[in-house]
Amino acid sequence: MAMRNFLLTLHVFSAIAGFGVSFAFPFIGALAQKEGAPIEWFLKLNHNLGRWLEVFALTVQPGTGAGLIITQHVSPWQSQNRWLLAALIIYVVATAFANLVQNPRVKKAIGMAEAKQFGPEFGGLMKKLAMGGQFLTVMLIAIIILMVVKP
Repeated sequence: MAMRNFLLTLHVFSAIAGFGVSFAFPFIGALAQKEGAPIEWFLKLNHNLGRWLEVFALTVQPGTGAGLIITQHVSPWQSQNRWLLAALIIYVVATAFANLVQNPRVKKAIGMAEAKQFGPEFGGLMKKLAMGGQFLTVMLIAIIILMVVKP
């Protein structure tokens, strides 16, 4: 029971520390859209915060989650634990999207901002980044709901 409590506490606190920052991204994006805003700085801020998130999303979260599954003898394949299977699938999709789609777009946007290329291509890229961020937020909220409600 002590191990379960330790892993669960670490899992919850790392989720708050790691994923909580992602809820600031829309506000940072809104500030970056203001006239005269240092767009390059805001992009780098988002990118660096995203890298902080990755530390938790790719190490602590799956590690403590796997520890909870093993120590509690919970199988996502059992019908009463389908919520866990759904959350795991959403996690894998969101992590893949963040690393394979969103990260390269952010790096491209930073490069364009550093080169002061703020034309239509940059605007289109920023819209894609915003939509990708919204997608990831919805995925995160779905995982949180599944983990808390356990339907």
